[in-house]
Amino acid sequence: MKKILLISAAAALLLTGCGSERKAEKPMVIREDMDCTMKATIDSRSYTAKLRRGGADIWECEFTEPECISGLKLTTSGEICRMEFMGLEHTAPMESLPEYCMVPLITKSLDAMISGGEVNCISKDGIITERGTVNGLKFTGKVSSGEVTDLDIQGYLSAEFT
Repeated sequence: MKKILLISAAAALLLTGCGSERKAEKPMVIREDMDCTMKATIDSRSYTAKLRRGGADIWECEFTEPECISGLKLTTSGEICRMEFMGLEHTAPMESLPEYCMVPLITKSLDAMISGGEVNCISKDGIITERGTVNGLKFTGKVSSGEVTDLDIQGYLSAEFT
């Protein structure tokens, strides 16, 4: 009987030690006051923007590239989106924006990751991978040292944050 217990314990130890991934609870706090440069790609087009978070559902995104939209600023606050470009301003309800609009998809995904709501976490080699859904699309985000570094939304849209 002792041999069986010893062999069972050794087998359990070996089997649990083999996995390089582990499911994780919300492992760390992601900085809520995100302020970074975002490089996003959608439909093989690349964009660079300054992205700032002012709180839950409050974001400011100012594009710097490509040149044709440099200076375009989108500010979202709850259900309102304000757009500014070349001295013109327009305010619209978020629901009037296209469902798969780049900035709201990114900011909703980041809000889900930051709040820890409806995301699954996996830890591997010090990198946390968080997975969730936004507007029916699956997203995967990578977190290192409390900072979101990468985001992929179902292969449709990808972003890097520095």
